Amino acid sequence: MMKRITASISVLTWGGLSRYDIDAKRFHNYLKPGFSFLNMPNEVVFHVKMWKDQVYISARNGVFRLDTRTQKFHKLNVPSAYYQNFDISPDGYLYLAGWNAVYHMRVDQTDSIARLSLEQSGCDATPTRLLATNEGVYIGTLGSGLFFYDRQKHKLTHYTQEKTQLPSNYCYNICRTQDGKILITSDKGVTCFTPGKETFTTIDLMSNFPSAHIINGCGILPTTNGRIFVGDTQGVTVLSEDEFNKSDSYNDESNFYFSELWVNNQIITPGDKTGIFSHSLPYTRRLKLSYDQNNLIVRFALSNYAQQLSEQWFQYKLEGFDKKWIKTKQTELHYTNLNPGTYTLHIEAINQNGIPNGSKEITMQLVIASPWYNTWWAWAIYIIICTTFIFYYVFSKMAKQRLALSLEKERFEKQQIERLNQEKLVFFTNVSHEFRTPLTLIISHIDILLQKHSLNPSIYNQILKIKKNAQKMNNLISELLEFRKLEQNHETLSVKQQDIILFLKEIYFSFADYAHQREITYTFGLPETPVLCWFDSSLLEKVFFNLLSNAFKYTPNGGSITLSGEITDDAIRIHISDTGIGISQQDATRIFTRFFQGNNQEKNGSLFSGTGIGLALSKTIIDKHHGEITVQSEIGQGSTFTVTLQRRKDVFLSDENVRLAVQKPETAIVPGSLPVLPDGDSLSAEPAGFEDMKDKSHTLLLVEDNEELLQVLVDLFSPFYQIICAHNGKEGLNQVYENKPDLIISDIMMPEMTGTEMCLQLKNDIDFCHIPIILLTALNSTEQNIEGLNRGADDYITKPFHAQLLLARANNLIRSRLLMQHQFDKKPISEIDLTSINPLDKDVLKRTVQIIEQHIDDTEFDVSVLCREIGISRSLLYAKFKALTGMTPNTFILNFRLKHAAALLQQYPDIPISEVSDRTGFSTPVYFSRCFKNQYGCTPQGYQKEKKAEKR
Repeated sequence: MMKRITASISVLTWGGLSRYDIDAKRFHNYLKPGFSFLNMPNEVVFHVKMWKDQVYISARNGVFRLDTRTQKFHKLNVPSAYYQNFDISPDGYLYLAGWNAVYHMRVDQTDSIARLSLEQSGCDATPTRLLATNEGVYIGTLGSGLFFYDRQKHKLTHYTQEKTQLPSNYCYNICRTQDGKILITSDKGVTCFTPGKETFTTIDLMSNFPSAHIINGCGILPTTNGRIFVGDTQGVTVLSEDEFNKSDSYNDESNFYFSELWVNNQIITPGDKTGIFSHSLPYTRRLKLSYDQNNLIVRFALSNYAQQLSEQWFQYKLEGFDKKWIKTKQTELHYTNLNPGTYTLHIEAINQNGIPNGSKEITMQLVIASPWYNTWWAWAIYIIICTTFIFYYVFSKMAKQRLALSLEKERFEKQQIERLNQEKLVFFTNVSHEFRTPLTLIISHIDILLQKHSLNPSIYNQILKIKKNAQKMNNLISELLEFRKLEQNHETLSVKQQDIILFLKEIYFSFADYAHQREITYTFGLPETPVLCWFDSSLLEKVFFNLLSNAFKYTPNGGSITLSGEITDDAIRIHISDTGIGISQQDATRIFTRFFQGNNQEKNGSLFSGTGIGLALSKTIIDKHHGEITVQSEIGQGSTFTVTLQRRKDVFLSDENVRLAVQKPETAIVPGSLPVLPDGDSLSAEPAGFEDMKDKSHTLLLVEDNEELLQVLVDLFSPFYQIICAHNGKEGLNQVYENKPDLIISDIMMPEMTGTEMCLQLKNDIDFCHIPIILLTALNSTEQNIEGLNRGADDYITKPFHAQLLLARANNLIRSRLLMQHQFDKKPISEIDLTSINPLDKDVLKRTVQIIEQHIDDTEFDVSVLCREIGISRSLLYAKFKALTGMTPNTFILNFRLKHAAALLQQYPDIPISEVSDRTGFSTPVYFSRCFKNQYGCTPQGYQKEKKAEKR
């Protein structure tokens, strides 16, 4: 390779770099014997480039720059490698071709070199030629096609024979024309690439000159006058750039057209007797043929100069017949026995690699008509005739039969439904009567058990729950019988004027805990002022309990339920709204029918079960009250039940089934149940069985907003307890925080804070959850009693209550705690029944036992370590243990060690006393013996001998 340097030419050889002085006509060799190769190219020089009067050389020992003025070499700071080709862009970027990579940098900043890897683009060949431009660099390879690296976008584009019109993946040389096009030589000829359009145009020189072959190393040189010199094995071929713009280049749109059409071996011409087409075939794009013109020969032509130089390939596809494109060299297509239908013939010219060469695709639509007997309208007539005949035949046979049976079937279905309902009612009524006797006996025996004062509180509560459920069964039976009586007008309503707001609020609070448990937003939207209304509370209570039960049953966790209403002078409308699953419009019209249960039966974990008569009974009761019950609902949105009740008395005066009850003053205590001395001086007469409570060592907190009832309760309990009083739940909480009572008796309905809310706060507070709580309420149904026990209260008593019963219940709770404390003193905790205490307290006790067991042999273990590991304060631990076990924490730990020691002595009769002392955490055997004797009344040795004697 030679490069001109002013008046000289640089010559690259395998013997080093030489310079030929044109004026002097002599050679100058830079490589001389004995010279060092450290700062100049060695004998193997790969490439040389002139840029801004500087000569850049790549040799086997590196890349160098030759200053033409001083004739001195400067070695560039680039990675050590063989760079057989490089190029410099006009704006001064140097690109070096390495192994599977190209390195690029600015000529004046060789320390900021960057590497461009070609392996990530699937290149497994070494770059052979580089062409640098201001936009980037073109990279030619032997086997991997052409690459272009966009320096601004840092994007590498890969052109291959398979993906583009590049004729070959072997790119020998690359250069650029004056108008910016890229010329590429390959084994397929010379290709012109237009960067803006990204099109390739190839001239196959070997097809025109078979003896001339382009191989690797052959050069190419474009001149300013548009001529191109291409080196080959036979010399130099000269081309003009205009050759790439003629019609014989592969990317030009050629005159591609259909030339002839044969139908059933007969040539078709425009306007002949067949009438297939009237214009010339090249200008016809749609042919309509009859069903018997289905044997076709189609000929086409391509006026392309390239066909004269090389073989031309085509591909065609008859859409609707062929599944894929078919390659051919022929210009004639044959199709026989085509079925009726619409086809589209596609033909396009392709190159030898199967890639379209840019010629415009030609298409023609072929429509072959169906015979008249196979057309769509013929088949429509066939279907209409057959359908009409079948329909007429079937209809004539069944019309009279349907007409005759329809009325009879309807009449029979009504009779069956009515008879079935009556049989259900009779059956349930008869069975209910049979259930009542055994249920009455069960409840009676349970009452006898509940009267025993020696019952453990946990057993007492379990028996109480049995009684509640038995009463619930009894109430369900009563409900069924009551429904039957109401339906047949056999029951008389006993209505009286009452405060319906207070009545509804009591029912509302029965579900408050259940709503809190399921995280349901539960709202009472009625005014707090009293509203007088005439109603039978025992019957109306069933209505609202049923409606609220259904609301909770079908409302998912996290939903909302609202009890609201509007009040007028004549009536009150009460709305119970929920965000449950809703009721369909079809079910809403039948929801108040007896024994009807809708399709939406999601229970959402509800505690309430249905019988199918609840809403029917509710409607019957509301109708008896001369009211109205309606429902509005939407599937997925919820339901709203509205109950309208009359407030005027005259509505009931003419009703034979309504009795106006005489108003009686209400009392919270059953008359005659208070203990009274003969002189009536006080209430301090001592009930039988309460002698052990006279020391008044326990504190009782009474929470009641009614001053009169509060005073009665103070008089009732003051002989046995130290009394603390509060008038609402908030004040009661403050008294608990300040005085820490041993027992709490609280009303539910109170201002500022209800008894339920106070109970929930205390039972969820680790400091006070051990305090027993008794709740008092005016609600007395079975469901309400169960709800009260579920609130976390230890006992639940309805008003009016028997004074002696309340006193006995309170004393039993205290006595049960004392009994449990006595058991802690004698038994292991695993043998003690902890079901009656709060889960938080139970957890503290269990964790305490586990920690003591872990440190049973640790003499340093004390209350401080125990408090730290449990995570509570010393004062709280002291108060908690004193209330639950009757012992201080120190005494509890000592008692636990001694019980463990007794178990060891009993299990291992021959074990030394000193070993028992060590294994139970005592500092000395003497201290252990003294503590053991105080606990069990004998020394460890005596206890050991006694156990040995028992085993013999």
